Amino acid sequence: MLGNQSRRSFLKLAASGSAMFTPGLFIGSANAQGGPTLTVAWGTDIDSFDPAQFKSDGAYIVQANIYDTVLSWGAEPVAGSPNLAISKPAVFASGIGESWTYENDNKTLVVNIRRGLKFPSGRPVNANAVKYLFDRGLQSSGYMRLIFPTMIGVTEADQFEVRDDSTFAINLPAPSAMLLDVLSLSNNALLDPEEIKLHATADDPWASQWLKRNTAGLGPYKAVRNEPGVEVVLEATQGYWGASPYFKRIVIKSTANEADRILLLKRKAIDMVIGPNSMSPKNLKSLEGEPGLNVVSLPDTNCNFLCMNLKKKPFDNVKVRQAINYAMPIHAIIPNVLYGYGEQMKSPIAAQTPGHDGSLSPYNYDVAKAKSLMAEAGLGSEPIPVKLAVRVGYAPHEQAAIWIQRELEKIGFRVSIEKETDATFRQLSSSGGHELSIETWQSWINDPFYHLYWNFHSKASATNKGGYANPALDKIIDENIREADPARRMAAVKDAQKILLDDAAWGLLWYDNWARVTRSELAGVAKYWDSFERFNKMKLS
Repeated sequence: MLGNQSRRSFLKLAASGSAMFTPGLFIGSANAQGGPTLTVAWGTDIDSFDPAQFKSDGAYIVQANIYDTVLSWGAEPVAGSPNLAISKPAVFASGIGESWTYENDNKTLVVNIRRGLKFPSGRPVNANAVKYLFDRGLQSSGYMRLIFPTMIGVTEADQFEVRDDSTFAINLPAPSAMLLDVLSLSNNALLDPEEIKLHATADDPWASQWLKRNTAGLGPYKAVRNEPGVEVVLEATQGYWGASPYFKRIVIKSTANEADRILLLKRKAIDMVIGPNSMSPKNLKSLEGEPGLNVVSLPDTNCNFLCMNLKKKPFDNVKVRQAINYAMPIHAIIPNVLYGYGEQMKSPIAAQTPGHDGSLSPYNYDVAKAKSLMAEAGLGSEPIPVKLAVRVGYAPHEQAAIWIQRELEKIGFRVSIEKETDATFRQLSSSGGHELSIETWQSWINDPFYHLYWNFHSKASATNKGGYANPALDKIIDENIREADPARRMAAVKDAQKILLDDAAWGLLWYDNWARVTRSELAGVAKYWDSFERFNKMKLS
């Protein structure tokens, strides 16, 4: 359902070229601000406007456009594709922080805050507001409370220092390779301290409940409408300190069904489909060459893997896990499920992540080798019943599960595929309730130790879905997560990959491509490390 409309009436309107869209909400049309509108569709929603606590893709997309961060990731043009850009490791751009320098042997970062900026309330944006942002992240429940201590070694609010109105400093116990990335995360977005305090309560001192449906930040756009299941509307911030966005209005239509999104694209009722998993590889392939549309695709850091619960038999046996890796039919999944929109996983670390080494994996499709390993484990003579969980609605995982089921049954398993809603899947995944599952993970910070910590460190219980624990790997991560010497860091990354491959910690499947379908005239589309769109970079070519 889309609002109160049935899908049938929705499609009827789409066929007439007016599906749910007010006249004038198209590229090139004028709105109240006298500029063009970008109309897009997604299959998600906003669960919260609190950058520290959201969970949905829709929330991240909107927050990346309505909230500024201290720094931001840079994006460079893709060779041969002048209308497309991509982030590169260690490339940053200014944000609320106009410039930055290091002191104290790189243990202190000093950020110069832009002068003269104001929140929508008229209150000043200054170093005190930035400190409040960081204090809130460290002390409130949410992502930054985990990221600050683990990734950059900040455990106390007094490590965030206000030197004067326009100078903010972060004092670390040791240099951190991830510090600038942390300052670029949209989870660490700037909020108006006084506005937050107005809505704080004794039970909710950081106003997280109020922020579920309200905003209190500064960014290139402001949210002017949020009707769950129907649409979100953003308008360009007048007098914004940065470059004025080309598109003065962004209309985001909630379109739960992928077939409807395709119809809207073909009817030119929308200009782009946004968000991860918004278009299946099969449909991407079918839209290649469609007149007036452009399919853009770039290698991504998103990892798709078979998660084996190491706390449940027989997956506690390394030979069983190795056997499963030799049985993975990735040679069939790439062309038949991904249609080329992905590449084979050769390491638990993504191919676009510094330190990745695809030459280390011993695994290739070899059923005879897999059967031999199962026999060495004392298994395979009798079918082993096992449940393989997948999310309903994510076509590549549902389709890949069928291929995996077939191959695992060749080596001694009897596999039943369990299709679960996203909410059920997440709950069971986090609590260790699955035996086998197809998981996806993308590290918001494209750093090997960020990725290694959250997926494989024994302390990362909520995100280490397989329950993997190896003291040798923990030691490598702990000693190198903030290592300043690049050569030592990369050597440690190689050692970590060898351990994980020997232990067969994941069933290696594929890395996704980042792919979007847009109107052919749309330029300025960029892929950042978090993979979410920034509308203020887009324009007509």
